[in-house]
Amino acid sequence: MAQFYNIKFLKEVEGLSQRQIATKLGIYRNTVSKYLSQNTAPTTVLRKRVYRTKEYSEETKRVIPIIDQWLEDDQKH
Repeated sequence: MAQFYNIKFLKEVEGLSQRQIATKLGIYRNTVSKYLSQNTAPTTVLRKRVYRTKEYSEETKRVIPIIDQWLEDDQKH
């Protein structure tokens, strides 16, 4: 969620291009584009709805609850 706001800040306030933002944050340009096209930050509920239909490895299934908790904690601050 913090990354969503960083991307918005870098675009709207600092005026960086999508490519510059991606390079600065070390993420894919497609991720930058996706976040810039959204009006609200991604939430745990949205992520669960999107990813529930996919099949994941055991390791991925093990860390998803941890990530969900991080997102919930981040929303509280």
